[in-house]
Amino acid sequence: MSDIFIRALESSEWKAFREFRLASLKASPGVFSFSYDQAAAQSPEEWRTAVKGDDHQVFGLFDNERLVGITGVFTDDGDPTGQTALLVMSFILPSHRGRGLSRMLYEARLAWIQARPHFRHVLVAHRKSNEASRRANQRHGFRQTHMVSHDWPDGETEDEVFYRLDVVNSL
Repeated sequence: MSDIFIRALESSEWKAFREFRLASLKASPGVFSFSYDQAAAQSPEEWRTAVKGDDHQVFGLFDNERLVGITGVFTDDGDPTGQTALLVMSFILPSHRGRGLSRMLYEARLAWIQARPHFRHVLVAHRKSNEASRRANQRHGFRQTHMVSHDWPDGETEDEVFYRLDVVNSL
């Protein structure tokens, strides 16, 4: 029987996170803004600190004890006020897709954001052709703000679509 749950990862779990993240970047180079080569070049300390901090958290989606998905939330570097959270790096193994599990990824990150009252906005983005990502963010009330042409790690150029959710009004 399957017991699927999501939880915040601890810094001590950086090796499992690294392994999963690198595999996801290799399997789907056209989905993420970050390339496999960029990630593979990171030091163990960079991986360790990427998992958890005062301004960010990575979550693991588990099927029993097996890691089957990851997602993260970071304070947006583009907002000097520190009031904007950025949802990043969601990936669920193909064997676990189509079960509505992305809902768990959103709920965990939004709960983390809600517990930090300094956040006022949440941003998320995806490649224009990534319909699954669009549907997932729409189920949570995000509104499209703009599109920007982007060169993806798979060598293709396609728009990146950005969405925003106002925490004060929506969570």
